Amino acid sequence: MKRRDFVKYAGGGLAALVVGSVLPAWVSNNQLLAVKQVQELKFTITDAIKDMVSHNSINKAQCYFWLYKEENFPAEIPGPHIFTTEGSIIKVTITNGLDEPHSFFIPGMVNSGPIAPGATKQIQFVTSKAGTYLYYDNLNAPVNRVMGLHGALIVMPKEAVPGHKFTPYSNPTPAVQQLFDDFGTTTQFPGLSWEQGDPTTHTPAFRQYVWLLHPASSRLFAEVGNYPPGRDYPAAQFITAYQRDSFRSDGLNRKPDFFTINGQSGWFAAHNPTITPHHRVGEPVVIRILNAGISLHSLHIHANHVYATAKNGVVSDNPMWMDTLTVKPLDVIEWVVPFTRPPDVPNERGIGLADNPLISIANPAISGSVPHPVWPPTEELGTYMPKQGTKAGKVDISVQLSPICYPMHDHSESSQGAQGGNYGLGMMSGIHFIGDRNTPGGVTTFPNASTIHGPEETGPAAGPDVYHEGH
Repeated sequence: MKRRDFVKYAGGGLAALVVGSVLPAWVSNNQLLAVKQVQELKFTITDAIKDMVSHNSINKAQCYFWLYKEENFPAEIPGPHIFTTEGSIIKVTITNGLDEPHSFFIPGMVNSGPIAPGATKQIQFVTSKAGTYLYYDNLNAPVNRVMGLHGALIVMPKEAVPGHKFTPYSNPTPAVQQLFDDFGTTTQFPGLSWEQGDPTTHTPAFRQYVWLLHPASSRLFAEVGNYPPGRDYPAAQFITAYQRDSFRSDGLNRKPDFFTINGQSGWFAAHNPTITPHHRVGEPVVIRILNAGISLHSLHIHANHVYATAKNGVVSDNPMWMDTLTVKPLDVIEWVVPFTRPPDVPNERGIGLADNPLISIANPAISGSVPHPVWPPTEELGTYMPKQGTKAGKVDISVQLSPICYPMHDHSESSQGAQGGNYGLGMMSGIHFIGDRNTPGGVTTFPNASTIHGPEETGPAAGPDVYHEGH
């Protein structure tokens, strides 16, 4: 086999394979996904050079990868998201087109074992439990997985617990079930439940997103590609180069230089609607986070605190309410973003209390007597920095503040400082608010004002590995 017969490609749309004879509502009504329904999966393990999204005429920003290429979609890193329902029988045919043994592995579910170069193996397994799973090559760990041989498997429950609303789990704990039961029915969470859509606003039911985290090192990956055929690149050598390669003044060491979510980074990930949720206040979403690399990431989200409802297949007895959570290598975590009104109100000077404080619904005497609508966010849209009309010569230099699009970024230093991994180009996404779910025309009426609280006034206490940052 010739390892130089690469496929050159650029990041495209999100590929989603639905396995089964019925196309379920939780994916068929999601127009963001390039959905292909199949009865079985057909993968070729191959290699490719990818044009990373941050490339330009000076910086070609190309990276060599290994990948699972499914016959229904163009090559991409990561492999396609696979959606199915619990209890499904999944058949997979895998051909190894590379020069060393590779595998297909899902912890606790299936292990193909080594597939020799040029060989084809057929396997099947049962998706016995709803949840989020990382499929990957577990040979020569972690080299084969980190080189790009990974993807996400999403297993949805067949039905909700009798008498309750849907959750992402087969056996939700009482606390997680209560959270999903509350969506769309309480003053804390007005709007839609997670399983509820609205065709009049093009809002899908079962709103869910996958964030597959993966840093890549273009120089180290090329070194693996140039290694003698038929020999595994030493795992210890790979880890040392990836994590602790020596500083070079030209920056050309072998540490990661691209920090991606679903193969994209920075502006491109943050503005990709298949990665960054775009929804209204009152439209809760589930985000499934999988760490395919060997870097530790601390994902920090603005605008809403989120609920961590499960970690590595264990549904939480008491979902932590947080804005930052550490995601270790091979961790799989589900976040629930309630899409409640952001509490941020800007100040013209950038410090102190808001210039135009929110009306306190619970105690109108504090700041007035008229309840404030959720949408439009007049405090944000009506604030300028510096003050409107401020001029430099004849030019008005005031800028309207509009924090309607909020970032999610990685607090880990490596993805904030490396080439291609700084804040604006690294592991970055967010949540975008596009309106208000609760009333026609965007004006909110609060049915029981005395029970409405801000995010800092309610919710379970943070756990020991949770870090809160002020906004």
